[in-house]
Amino acid sequence: MRKISLVLLSALAAAAAGAALTAAATPPPPRPITGFLLVANKGEHTLGIIDPVAGKQVAVIDESGVTGHEVIASPDGRTAYVPIYGNSGVGRPGSDGQTMDVIDIASRKRVATIDFGRPERPHCPRTCTWAR
Repeated sequence: MRKISLVLLSALAAAAAGAALTAAATPPPPRPITGFLLVANKGEHTLGIIDPVAGKQVAVIDESGVTGHEVIASPDGRTAYVPIYGNSGVGRPGSDGQTMDVIDIASRKRVATIDFGRPERPHCPRTCTWAR
């Protein structure tokens, strides 16, 4: 009886080890893509919302000014922020943007425009500040 128990225990241990190796060797299934890609369409002065699964633009939101320079989403993915940079490059004459658009991603509408009160050419919405 003791010999049978030892053989049975050895067989169970080998089966468990084999299952563990198989599980470790099997890659996890790919995670589904959830969410959207936000694109500053600089030439069109719009924010594009892209469905990466469908591979197409599903919405276009007009910006309040010339040249949405960059875009960032809030950590909860509900809001996009688009600094309105202006109509010229760095160090060149032209209009200096002084606003940032706030866009509700679910409704696909601009819900606010933040005015900084003076020309700033704002950019880098995540890490930069405009108040001096």
